Amino acid sequence: MMATPPTLPGPDDADGRDATPLCVLFVEDSPSDFSLMRAVLANAGLTISARRVETEQDMREALSTAQWHAIVSDHSLPTFSGKRALAVAKDIGFSGPFLIVSGAIGEEAAVDAMRSGADDYVMKNNLRRLPPALERSLREVRSRDQRMRAETALESAHDQLNAIFSATPVALFAVARNLQVTMWSPAIEELTGMSHTEVLTKQFTLPDPGDTERLLTLIMPALGGFPLTGLPFGMQARGERRELLVSASPLSGRPPAGCVVSLSDVTHLARAQAELSRSEQQLRELSRHTELVRENERAELAREIHDDLGALVTRIRADLALARRRSSEPATAQLLEEAEQMVASLGVAISRIARAMRPPVLDFGIVAAIEWQARDFSQHSGIEVKVNTNQEDLSLGLEQSTAVFRIFQEALTNIFKHAQATRVNIELFADDTSMTLEVRDNGVGLAPDALRKQTSFGLRGMMERIHSLGGWMDISGTPMADSGSAASSKGTTLMISIPLHSQDPSMAAHSKDPKPNAGAE
Repeated sequence: MMATPPTLPGPDDADGRDATPLCVLFVEDSPSDFSLMRAVLANAGLTISARRVETEQDMREALSTAQWHAIVSDHSLPTFSGKRALAVAKDIGFSGPFLIVSGAIGEEAAVDAMRSGADDYVMKNNLRRLPPALERSLREVRSRDQRMRAETALESAHDQLNAIFSATPVALFAVARNLQVTMWSPAIEELTGMSHTEVLTKQFTLPDPGDTERLLTLIMPALGGFPLTGLPFGMQARGERRELLVSASPLSGRPPAGCVVSLSDVTHLARAQAELSRSEQQLRELSRHTELVRENERAELAREIHDDLGALVTRIRADLALARRRSSEPATAQLLEEAEQMVASLGVAISRIARAMRPPVLDFGIVAAIEWQARDFSQHSGIEVKVNTNQEDLSLGLEQSTAVFRIFQEALTNIFKHAQATRVNIELFADDTSMTLEVRDNGVGLAPDALRKQTSFGLRGMMERIHSLGGWMDISGTPMADSGSAASSKGTTLMISIPLHSQDPSMAAHSKDPKPNAGAE
């Protein structure tokens, strides 16, 4: 059935005087009266599309097959009546204005019709009232429809808000400017153990007065019109400590009528983060301990290689030289000389291995060690290396100096393998609180994903060494724009910084080298 009337003219066309015709159904047994009423409406400037019916059956058929803005009905028809026509319109669901026009209607009948739902009545001997009565009724219907739509939308929004409050796992509540609670979600009931019947329309409070005061202090900007997001907040709830993130949004109004507050429970995340931090710290301590043990083992092995193998090589060379001098056979003397040279080469190799495992120059300080390593790298690679420092005599703990030296060695190794550089500049500066080492080359630069490669163990090892000392490391570089020379690149820069005088005394004592090591010569 087509019970819903078509769209009424808009606010600017409220009088109906536009190109869109008003569809009016006339319940009238007199064709002449029907024509007269149409003429009156047309003379008033209304454009209408009209149809006349005079029986209940015809009226039902008309309402079922077309849409109508308004119904104008005679009060008394031979087989029908205005009151019955009003009942039919209601039965079908017509919601437009219903006007009664009659040649003779008593006051009592008119009042009864109005009570039954008629919007107005007009006497046939005063049809000039019909146009304004119809226009007014249309406006009232439009206002009623708008109000009903607004009420429906408001009710729907309220239902949605209640559904959100009930379904969300985030604890939500709303407070007015006077701090009275206006909304209290099931999630915050679960969090605090306080039911909505305990708190609604009452002053906001939490189980712990101190928590109440601190939370109100946090959300006070929102009550002044300034939203806030993700502020950390801890509170006691149901006998345990809960870690929360507080967000608050002001309600409408100036000043705001209140605010809505959300409490996101991140207790499990905070605990997981704390556990992860503990695990990372333990892993770093283990890595630090492993490095110390390895460096101590290297130092011990270097001493044994130097003391034992070095002494043995020296003894063998001496015996070979003596045997060569005492030999009367030229061929035997030649063999002994060759053996002596091979043993000498073995001694050089042993010295080189011992220095690599624990460079004895570290015993003379980190500056001397870096300068020695730079010279050695330049001699073997052919790459120009320059070292600048503001501290010729920088004193570091053994663990610190060893870590910095190993990082420096790894940086030079990476430059030799990957950078295609011709020059390396090294800057070492220290003040009362920290030491900074910068290694900068003019090579091909650093690929954007170099630090994310699964095989970047060297860089990761450097980072772990620095982190274990409480320092930081930064590596950056601009890759070459083309496949030309390294000069088209800005190269790569490695910078590390560590705090001074912060080494754990127990670790320093554990890592202390009992005696200096000299390389076997």
